[in-house]
Amino acid sequence: MKFHLTILVYLLLICSCTRTTTSYTEDISKFTTIHAPQKIKDLQFVKYSDVFDSVKIIKLESTKSSLIGRIDKVLYYDSKIFILDQTERKAVFEFDANGKFIRQFGSVGNGPGKYNEPNDISVNKKELAIWVSDLEKFVIYDLDGRFLREVKTASFGKSGAMLDDNKFAVYLDIGADVASGEKFNLKVINDQGEVTHVAFEKKDKDFSKGSFFFSQNENQFIISPGYSNNIYALGNNAVTKKFAVDFGQYQMPADFSQKFPTAIKFQQALSRSNYAYLSKYWDTPGYLVFSFVYKGMLFDAYYSKRTKVLKFGNAWFNNVHGILSGVNKGAYADNIIAIYDPAHVDSYQKTYKSPPSKNQIDTLVSGANRFFRTGGNEGKFVASDFSYSKEEIDLLHSIKTSDNPVILIQKLKKF
Repeated sequence: MKFHLTILVYLLLICSCTRTTTSYTEDISKFTTIHAPQKIKDLQFVKYSDVFDSVKIIKLESTKSSLIGRIDKVLYYDSKIFILDQTERKAVFEFDANGKFIRQFGSVGNGPGKYNEPNDISVNKKELAIWVSDLEKFVIYDLDGRFLREVKTASFGKSGAMLDDNKFAVYLDIGADVASGEKFNLKVINDQGEVTHVAFEKKDKDFSKGSFFFSQNENQFIISPGYSNNIYALGNNAVTKKFAVDFGQYQMPADFSQKFPTAIKFQQALSRSNYAYLSKYWDTPGYLVFSFVYKGMLFDAYYSKRTKVLKFGNAWFNNVHGILSGVNKGAYADNIIAIYDPAHVDSYQKTYKSPPSKNQIDTLVSGANRFFRTGGNEGKFVASDFSYSKEEIDLLHSIKTSDNPVILIQKLKKF
């Protein structure tokens, strides 16, 4: 009798400790299809001032403690700027809305609260989480920079996000080029490290993409798995398909990757092909902003949810007066956050000591177009209607080539 009672208690303990992992429901009942242009080579790039109402230039404080090597990801949350430098400084920095350095979160090292390389970041009203892929863990701090806890995931992944206080998500990005027993690319984990939901089943013949898959705007998260060109919102029990970008004749066939034995051969073939694919994406209350790659070139697209109008730019897209170049890196509300590298700011400072005239801008734009056509690129500059104020020019003249990257907060215009 005692033996049977022991077995019963043991079985009850096993059952009480077992948590069921369920697949996320994929809700595709309502989504928006965005049709890319019929001819990408003939894209008409609009003026910068046709997309943005205003641009705020934020000079980040440059001190020994705050010096950034490279900005891999930027979040703007509750009037604070959080910056991930994944590989050069291997650090996460916080600045205020005017660019004053506040703190660094954590540091490189061993043990609790440490990381060897921060691979992704997310933030909410109370906490900031750093995803550390090779150590398979989230490191969580309060917003004063104090280490709170770690959440172990038992899975590495390219991208990780804290969805709320007790829910974390990892996107594994596993393809045919990665040996793994995992069956799903998305895993949702509670604060005890237990997997509660999975989604996006792994396809054996696909290759990993490599990117930041989670895109955060305030408390909302979206994700586009692999090369699918579909964008999903993450909810409590479902992944909801919000957008599908249709590249038409440039759409990559579902079986394209199956033709190649290695990831390198696939990437080489893709860069030579006539196919386009999503790169980055940000969902704002009024817009979907995304970038896509075609024949090795990066293009930006701005879609108005209100009017269904889609406007295009490229990596050199008609920057403020053609002078200050920024690369889109994040979003908050209806603003897009871009980064400008000041390595060559001195050449602009020598040329522009006052607001440039239309003739100066037209000359600059014409010269830029000639240069890039000579280099074999299809990029086109278009002169903007923006002009710098005296205060902005003074700010630009205060930037040194050795300073931190400059943050551009670009407010999207109603169109």
